[in-house]
Amino acid sequence: MKKLLILFLTLAGFLMAEVNWQPNYDAAKVEAKRMGKPMLVLLVSHTCRWCRKLENRTLQNPEVVTYINNHFVPVIVYRENLDFPDFIKSPMVPTTFFLTSNEKMLMKPVAGYWEPDDYMSDLTMAIRRLKTRRTRQ
Repeated sequence: MKKLLILFLTLAGFLMAEVNWQPNYDAAKVEAKRMGKPMLVLLVSHTCRWCRKLENRTLQNPEVVTYINNHFVPVIVYRENLDFPDFIKSPMVPTTFFLTSNEKMLMKPVAGYWEPDDYMSDLTMAIRRLKTRRTRQ
């Protein structure tokens, strides 16, 4: 019975995992520098249905959640709030930006909604680019 309970609690925790979003861009930047991790900046709008789909489907996927939490300092910024740097801009939302802790782009921003497997490809590519950049320094 004890093993069954432990298994249930482990699975429940895995299924209920959430991305560890920072409260704002500035906090994410500080945390990224402290942890030596890149930032994942998600630009969204309050009225965007594709943003909600990305948040509710792709960013709820356990594999995506775990990868983001292990490799990035994530933050959501709302286009309407303008509480983020001017270089974070895109004609469409959602758009994902991958930045070093010093706010340098790791790769071209990824615009639009993506299914979990496709989003994972972008996440892993950003980390590969970061590793390549670090080995060249």
